[in-house]
Amino acid sequence: MKRVVGPFALLILATPFGRMSAQGDDLKAARSAIDRGHPWRATQLVAPLVRDPEKRTPAAVVVAARAAAGWGGWVEVDKLLSKEAWVDAQFEGEGRELLARSALERAADTTALTYTAAALADAKTDDVRAVRLVLLARALERNNKFDSAAAAYMRAGETLHSIRDWLVLRAAGSQSDSIQRAKSFASLALAPAKPRIAWTDAQARERFADALGSAARYTSLGAMVPAIRLRLSVAPDSATRGAIRDEAFAFIKGHNGSADAKSAVEVLDKAFTSFTSAEELIIARSSAASGPPARAATAFQRALVEPSLMTPNDRLLYAQVLSRVSRTRDALAQLDAVQGPLAGQAGYQRARILLTGGTADATRAALRDVTAKFPSDTSAASSALYLLADLSVDEGNDEQAATLYRQLYHSYPTGARAANARFNSAIIDLSAGKQRIAAQELDSLVAAFPRSDESTAARYWSGRAWAAVGNTPLAQAKWREIVAQQPTSYYAPIAARRLNEKPWAPPARADSFPSVAAVDSAMSRAALLERLGMDAEAKFEYDALEATAPVSPDRLLATAHAFESRGQPFRSMRLAQRLLDAGQRDARTYRLLYPILDRDELTRDATAHSLDPALVAGLIRQESAFNPRAVSIAGARGLMQVLPAVGEEVSRSLSYPVWYPALLLDADANLQLGTAHLSAFMKQYGDLPRVLAAYNAGGSRVARWANRPGVDDAELFAERIPFTETRDYVRLVQRNAEFYRMLYDWN
Repeated sequence: MKRVVGPFALLILATPFGRMSAQGDDLKAARSAIDRGHPWRATQLVAPLVRDPEKRTPAAVVVAARAAAGWGGWVEVDKLLSKEAWVDAQFEGEGRELLARSALERAADTTALTYTAAALADAKTDDVRAVRLVLLARALERNNKFDSAAAAYMRAGETLHSIRDWLVLRAAGSQSDSIQRAKSFASLALAPAKPRIAWTDAQARERFADALGSAARYTSLGAMVPAIRLRLSVAPDSATRGAIRDEAFAFIKGHNGSADAKSAVEVLDKAFTSFTSAEELIIARSSAASGPPARAATAFQRALVEPSLMTPNDRLLYAQVLSRVSRTRDALAQLDAVQGPLAGQAGYQRARILLTGGTADATRAALRDVTAKFPSDTSAASSALYLLADLSVDEGNDEQAATLYRQLYHSYPTGARAANARFNSAIIDLSAGKQRIAAQELDSLVAAFPRSDESTAARYWSGRAWAAVGNTPLAQAKWREIVAQQPTSYYAPIAARRLNEKPWAPPARADSFPSVAAVDSAMSRAALLERLGMDAEAKFEYDALEATAPVSPDRLLATAHAFESRGQPFRSMRLAQRLLDAGQRDARTYRLLYPILDRDELTRDATAHSLDPALVAGLIRQESAFNPRAVSIAGARGLMQVLPAVGEEVSRSLSYPVWYPALLLDADANLQLGTAHLSAFMKQYGDLPRVLAAYNAGGSRVARWANRPGVDDAELFAERIPFTETRDYVRLVQRNAEFYRMLYDWN
């Protein structure tokens, strides 16, 4: 896959570095790195030149600033350029342009306007002038100079023909005259831009104080929350406000727990000072799912003014919310008040809260209470037994855990946890050397739950167990079933190795792809939009491409390849799955499903840390689907999902010339930091399942899990991980790595 050239490629081409005097191999290499879309590599190369007073030339500083801009280091751009006396005298306004981009990204709007005007005055070619006109238009918008912004967008569109419609659309959003706006809309021909007309008109009407007109537009688009907000802002009397308020609550109730419902609550909280108990309960029920938990807790508390409104399920939700905001005592009180059919669930939730508080004895007592008092509540009682078994495992009492797992699947054979409990019991028997008992238990699991998530695992471990007691033919039969029926699973390649056979591989096929002009032009437009900082419009182009891809097999294949080639592999993976579903199950399709952002860069970093490149690729696919800008709920960022605190620590060990959290969203920097972090775990833990478990769940947990019986066997360690998420992660990364070894030449 080609690395996408950074957002400054257009300017690099328009203002060639060849006009600068040569300043050594490092500067040349840095320029080349920027051209090839590796701005962080360029920063590492040019940093020594910028630090050395004798080598710090204007050319070196501009290269350093361009590199920093490429990985989002806007503060660094400002540091490099803002105090340089030559910035207006050299490089045809390039320094001011970079400073303008930095100001726009940092929301320094007045400064951005000054810089863009200066950069535009120094533009020498039409292409450069058009780019700077777009920057000027963005700065004018930010400073509420809408007529001038519209004019600048229109002028830029005269040169940037391929994205003219998007620029006209932006201009229309800054036109206060609805007649002029309609003329602009009428001139649009680009298919992906046309659906944005109504949205742009709604936003323009709001911008120019036509609240009711904007609300009507939003309503026609199904965007009820902004419509409600605008109508409330101009409601002429209390009766009208009351009607809109009722409409808002009906919307929240109908969209309970959604992001839109959360936004509607925010609108109501700003518009009104108080609500009835019934209204607070509507807010509470929705906010319990969508958040924030503090708002849900407050709403439930206010609803309790009328206790009769609260159902047992409401009290369960309230208890969960209270627990999330660390009001444990209040949460337990709400659970104690639950009567009737949900009392068993309340008892189980009580035990979970006690466990979170660290009181193991009280937790066990509460769980036993659930099994004794509510044996007919399959969900509550089986969950209580399962958690009791897990606690026994944590305490090193495998025998008691196995007894509890067996009690669960015998008492609740059709319950949701029955198959998993049977599997866990068998794994404990295997760990204790009771292979024959384990084999029989696993075979009974497959017979009882042939379609369960654990059936493939049960077949594999049944084979391991039968092999251990000397029944090799039966063991091999189990493994052959997996290879034949689940060839792409985690267990298929390890089963094949036990059979001394080569793992399954898809039919070979070269990476040839059809050329579709519409796909190529759309990708080109999106790339240009990204370079101009028009990310929203670029996303609309990508979304439209993905939506129209299934029109024909050739278009689907061409679009998937285009996304993979242009740094959007997470989109190509979705389209590749469609190809698989349509029957195209060859190696070419699987390479789209298992893409690589930059194989040379990945191989270089992996090899530098003595890591298997295929393993690193497999981990990245699981962590981020090769999306360099992925951010998790916990704040982990980039390809290898590195936390900022970890990234900063590792960056010091790698002697980074600068550190900013934005580096984690640069593919090269993230690879360097992530492979170094993974390598440290590899040196500490050795066995791959432990390494992956530590990467996902942390080293302290791995240390605890490493004390369990049987875990000297690396495969058995993976099965004994108690966290479903981590256990699946360890399996999936290893499965991904198998695919990457199979599909790519890593030499």
